[in-house]
Amino acid sequence: MMSRLKIEGVEYQIENDPEDPFISPGLVVAFCRELAGDFKPVILDTKGEGGRPNPPEFMAHRLVMDPRNQRLCLLFEVYWRRQDCTWKQLNKDHDHDYEQIQIHFNTDTGKMEKVVVSSVGLVRHAGHGIEVYLQTADPEARDVAYTTSPKGPFPWGGKRGRNNLTQVREVPIDRLVTEGRRPVVLVLNCYHAFLGLKKSRRLEERNELEPGLRRLDRRLLETWYYRHAKNRFGHDISNPFPEPHVMYYPPPEDWKSRLVYGLLWALASLKGIRSR
Repeated sequence: MMSRLKIEGVEYQIENDPEDPFISPGLVVAFCRELAGDFKPVILDTKGEGGRPNPPEFMAHRLVMDPRNQRLCLLFEVYWRRQDCTWKQLNKDHDHDYEQIQIHFNTDTGKMEKVVVSSVGLVRHAGHGIEVYLQTADPEARDVAYTTSPKGPFPWGGKRGRNNLTQVREVPIDRLVTEGRRPVVLVLNCYHAFLGLKKSRRLEERNELEPGLRRLDRRLLETWYYRHAKNRFGHDISNPFPEPHVMYYPPPEDWKSRLVYGLLWALASLKGIRSR
């Protein structure tokens, strides 16, 4: 089913996919290569970390639409075939690495509202955090607890979803560098965490990575979720609208990570109870 949508003054033709199973109730999966190309993030690899051992193979995209609340998320997953990385004495080498960037729009006004970047974080969050660029006066950082979707929209979600915790850093959107309509991000380290490029920062080298675009459709997701045996896809992309926008929970065979995340959640819950 095709429809038309006006974003930032340009009219796009949107192709809906009502058969995609990896979506929360009430939301819609769609695709538009032209929209994805116009807002495709610029990825700079100034430290050379994004090219080791190989640069990303492609950037997969999909639209998640919330018709009731007039919201649209253009979601990108940057895919590396291999990650070679030792971080804080931890060996983080593995096949298949996926890092996410989102661009959110108001479909009533057609305006971009926020940019969400899967970024570096604290050790207690396994080194990952989330940057959210939006209309705010001052930067703010806080821990955000979340619950993933259950099994169905998210294969590793169990009966009622999985609990996890991350850090969200809000940053004024006017500090983010854009080229045309494309937000600019840096590959920060060997596990490919991103950092939005701030207008105050000068770069000595550009070294742009240029992965091609592919659809993040059900066929690709089935491959990532079920066939990448050595590092299956742990992202819940079924509902990117509530905080923290980027949701992660490891697949069943990654029992070490599940144990760590479970312990961190228990400690965070205990801390929350004591502070009341």
